[in-house]
Amino acid sequence: MLDLGVIEVGESNFSSPLILVEAPGRDPCVDYRKLNSVTRAEYFPLPNIEERIELVANASKFMATLSQGCEKYCVPYLNDVATFSDTWEKHREHLNKILEKIARAKLKIKPIKCKFAQDCVKYLGHKVGGGCRTHAEAKIQAVLDFPAPRSKTEIHKMLGMIAYYSRYIEIYATLVEPITRTLIGKTRKESITWTSEMEEALRNVKHRLTEKPVLYAPNFEKEFIVQTGASDFGIGVVLAQRTNGEEHPILYLSRKFSGPEKKYSTTEKECAAIIFAIKKIEILS
Repeated sequence: MLDLGVIEVGESNFSSPLILVEAPGRDPCVDYRKLNSVTRAEYFPLPNIEERIELVANASKFMATLSQGCEKYCVPYLNDVATFSDTWEKHREHLNKILEKIARAKLKIKPIKCKFAQDCVKYLGHKVGGGCRTHAEAKIQAVLDFPAPRSKTEIHKMLGMIAYYSRYIEIYATLVEPITRTLIGKTRKESITWTSEMEEALRNVKHRLTEKPVLYAPNFEKEFIVQTGASDFGIGVVLAQRTNGEEHPILYLSRKFSGPEKKYSTTEKECAAIIFAIKKIEILS
């Protein structure tokens, strides 16, 4: 690469290690941790992932690319960008505009990073399109292959992977309660005893994910259906809509009860579920 003039010898007092990653496209990665530690941070709020996914899921034609675009039909999240349209004619028009913007900015995109004219695409770990969304199978496989945790740190890591897809799982918080119960305490590196109850809870969650659950994109011109419920351990909420006489889930929400909340009466627990649903769905709207 030096002989070809692709790289050159640096004379700076600072350097960042460069490594190659075995991935599609074999992208080079640079370790900028030391540079970042002395760089003044500029904070910018990230877009809401759920809003992005629901917006893209409603479309019928897609281009997934790394580009600059227009918010009406091009949704960026860091370096993941989806261009979406209702019809093929509109999609060609949108693609032309975006490619023109890229050319004017003298930017380039990798064809290997792009998917053109797709009925559905993988976006932010989800498979979206045609008014529906489901999880990406490759991401779920990592959850299925995760070994039984041996410490609180490993439990946190495992639950972090699963929680990203918790909106596909009804009463998720109640299902994982036998596992999250062990996280009480301050020491994260503390070893734990993996019990049969915890194994059963993990098996139930994995089973629900392998059923390929499908969520529907919300249609704000139709009425919404909100179902709530409460158990001894927590709250469950289902947001749904009815299409052609059939009820379809849009998302599942849940949370555990705190210590004092577990002492509520049945009526109080049901009321707490309703209040939780209203507050969470109000944020989503």
